[in-house]
Amino acid sequence: MTVKAKNGFKAIANYLKIKIKIKLKLKPDLKRSFQIFGAFVITFLIAVSPALLNVVAQESRFSLRILHTNDHHAHLEPVKFGDRLLGGIARRRTLIDQIRAENTANQEPLLLLDAGDIFQGTLYFNQYLGQADLDFYNALNYDAGTIGNHEFDRGQQVLADFIAKAKFPIISANLDIAPTSPLYDKVRPWHILNVKGEKIGVFGLTTPDTAILSSVGDGVKFTELIAAARRSVRELKQQGINKIVALTHIGFENDVALAQKVPAIDIIIGGHSHTSVGNIPNANHPYPLVEKNGTKEPVLVVTDWEWGKYLGDLSVSFDRAGKLIAWAGKPHALDATIKPNPEFTDKLKAYASPIEALRQRVIGKSLVALDGDRVKLRTSETALGNLIADAILAKTKVDRVQAVIINAGGIRNGFPLGDITMGNVLEALPFGNTITRVELTGQQLKEALESGVSMAEQGEGRFPQVAGIRFVWDLKLAAGKRVTKVEVKDASGTFQLLNPNQVYKVATNNFLASGGDGYLTFAEGKNLLETGYLLSDAIAEYISASSPLQPKLENRIVRQ
Repeated sequence: MTVKAKNGFKAIANYLKIKIKIKLKLKPDLKRSFQIFGAFVITFLIAVSPALLNVVAQESRFSLRILHTNDHHAHLEPVKFGDRLLGGIARRRTLIDQIRAENTANQEPLLLLDAGDIFQGTLYFNQYLGQADLDFYNALNYDAGTIGNHEFDRGQQVLADFIAKAKFPIISANLDIAPTSPLYDKVRPWHILNVKGEKIGVFGLTTPDTAILSSVGDGVKFTELIAAARRSVRELKQQGINKIVALTHIGFENDVALAQKVPAIDIIIGGHSHTSVGNIPNANHPYPLVEKNGTKEPVLVVTDWEWGKYLGDLSVSFDRAGKLIAWAGKPHALDATIKPNPEFTDKLKAYASPIEALRQRVIGKSLVALDGDRVKLRTSETALGNLIADAILAKTKVDRVQAVIINAGGIRNGFPLGDITMGNVLEALPFGNTITRVELTGQQLKEALESGVSMAEQGEGRFPQVAGIRFVWDLKLAAGKRVTKVEVKDASGTFQLLNPNQVYKVATNNFLASGGDGYLTFAEGKNLLETGYLLSDAIAEYISASSPLQPKLENRIVRQ
């Protein structure tokens, strides 16, 4: 008998809780008969042992499926992406219900997690301050969520009200909350989920940039990420937890660093950077990304893009010691093939009714008509373009942004003389773009402007409208060599010649930041930050704060 066979029988015996004795003391004739019977049994066991050993192996592992979302940004309705409509909370419900039904049949445990920024991005947030989204999230039975930077956009009390009504834990390990804060004793660093007799430790992290990106106020401070993560892991291990998930809102690059620097994390589910992965369009990373920690153990890093367009789906297996031994998955597109859930559809209609009234709300007044003429916007400086770019500059002032470049093609209508409504703003900026900040060298900034004017004679939408800078260009010169002078306004308000080697903070929209409209230079910039601020909201805030408006031409764009 081979060693492999003996070991196989021992495994089978242990599994079946029986004992097999190889040596027997019997009479010769009976012993011979038993040997013949034994040979038959051995032959049979050799034939079936691979299947039984597979059962034994399956019994020694724990499998788990995790569905996840991030950067929802109040997008309860589907959003347009190219020629498709993606997302929508009613579609999300349908898909999650389908997957849960499959897992119930397979008896595989499942978790549903969110990696932050549920707040801010559509009129649903303006109207309901996150409570509409929470109604749906509670009904979806999320298991845990972390805090994104935009959860602080309306101050601590609004977030505290959200957490108070959430039926799932909201966690973040790097928040230092004072007793005077309405958030005190409401945010735990970590949570333990009991799943089919197994314990999963989940801890949260929030980007420290929240202090400059949002309206945090006194009483909340953000501590260093790695130290907070190590402390959470240590505390979870002290509880006997050997399967640990980091639920983070710190950006994909920081997630990768977290995986490398903090041992004992098995899975990192992230948000904040709106990163495409796997089968999501424009993805630069696999799903999951497999990193190695300091002990050379695998760490899975995943995220789920933005706005509920996709649903992240990761299946993993652990051995009994809590070590990852297998994984697979991909995000699912929430497209037209998924029928919206009728219950959620009806619920959304009820929430949508007051939104129309919000569209009609007057937010300010203009003393001049702001022309949205397509030809003017795509060939020259306009007062409307100046107003929109100035609004972006004002919104990003806390981040010390120096320049704004937006594409004229993103502006589709003007503002009337007199009252301006929220509906007017949405008609002018219909694409749902958000504000993105990136760091460019002076040379790269000039290249971005060159791209903007490179097809001006064709009336392309890439033509730039700007703030914080002014430039001179010559249509008679060859594309790529048309910008002859660039100046950037300094902190004192004085324009200085562009320094090609200096690094400038430049704000734009998320479309251009990803290289859209030919602005490839933006995609090559450093320290890109997706603020999550909806462009239309920023313009509306600026109009309300600056009314009555009287923007004018300022020689920001001079054509020779």
